[in-house]
Amino acid sequence: MVSRLFLAWLILVERGPIGDVMYYFLGVYGDDPTAMTEYPWFGAWPSELLARFIGEHMQAYIIAFVVMIMLADAVFFSLLLRRPVRWRTGAAWWWVCFGAATGHVFILRLDLFPAVAVGGAVWAFFAVPLWAGVFLGAATMMKLWPGVLAVSLVGRWGSRQTWQRLVAFLATMAALCLVAIVVAGPQRLLSPLDYQTVRGLQVESVAATWAMVQHWNDPQQWVTSYAQSKSFEVTGPGVDTALAVSSWAMIAVVLTAVLWALVRTRNGQWTPHAATAIVLFLIAGLLLANKVFSTQYIVWVGPMLAVALTRDGWTRGQRRLLWACAGVALVCAGLGMQIYPFGYAQLMMGAPQGPGSVFPIVALVLRNVLIVMLTLLSAALVYSTLRTPAPHGSSPDSQTTPLRVNN
Repeated sequence: MVSRLFLAWLILVERGPIGDVMYYFLGVYGDDPTAMTEYPWFGAWPSELLARFIGEHMQAYIIAFVVMIMLADAVFFSLLLRRPVRWRTGAAWWWVCFGAATGHVFILRLDLFPAVAVGGAVWAFFAVPLWAGVFLGAATMMKLWPGVLAVSLVGRWGSRQTWQRLVAFLATMAALCLVAIVVAGPQRLLSPLDYQTVRGLQVESVAATWAMVQHWNDPQQWVTSYAQSKSFEVTGPGVDTALAVSSWAMIAVVLTAVLWALVRTRNGQWTPHAATAIVLFLIAGLLLANKVFSTQYIVWVGPMLAVALTRDGWTRGQRRLLWACAGVALVCAGLGMQIYPFGYAQLMMGAPQGPGSVFPIVALVLRNVLIVMLTLLSAALVYSTLRTPAPHGSSPDSQTTPLRVNN
């Protein structure tokens, strides 16, 4: 409770991020037809339904939005404590600290909803694997990026459980697509994809780190500006190269996901621990490779890490790696709040005006270095789960008759 009151106090200290919630409100009641079209339609549901319920009262909507996010956070927290395992208390305390460290964007953005859905998928890996496909399908329709996590559902080609998980994933997406087409039209379903084509190099991305350091020293040559993509981007010498590196890195992440799926179909027994590890690695990889990075993206790893920390069956080394990832993510969240909102104006201006004014660029560099570290630690966790025999009874794929394939 105290940590969430701290978040409410932060809003009073720095009100700038409230503009995001105002934008959500205007997406329903404003006169700009392009507002919120960059968001998948299903992902905008929470804000739209809330706006319809509250009516055309912006101040009431802002308060109600914060309450809605805090309720979702409270429900997730209570579910962490529900399972009677010895790891739940540490995981719950970590979640409390993570939310507080993340700051404004934790309660003033919509990213918590798809992140919790991914956390639900990790819970389902260990409890009811079929539901993992449903959770990931819903998360993908909220924010697109969880789609790559579908490879975590893949086990042996002939396993009935593999196909059940994948069918659940595809059926959930198909059902939500159909609802979106009927209610909002096909153009609204596809608008987030069109929006992705106008992206440049976003100032917080890992690929932009060098350019932002140069901008800090010479803001006339390396320029930051609000772009058509509705985000701040950096331009200048070397930015095209950084964009190319980012594109190739993203291709590498996607190919890694595809390779994982192909290998698992041939000789990989599906286990919830390996599935959880690849989910963490792919999220970290997306954060590392993407040419777009906003402060709230760190929320993506929060719920799934909290759930993973509550589960049994990890070896001592794997649990240490999990906690190392959790620690790095926590520091990233705290540094992110120093970047946005507290240091964002100075970061955009560059040209430091005193010793204290260098903190935003230092926070940005450190946060991005830690994203690299998070990716490496999660890769080590994946490697460890592949080398460790599955605990007895932990692989549902091995407990039923495999699917017969006629040659």
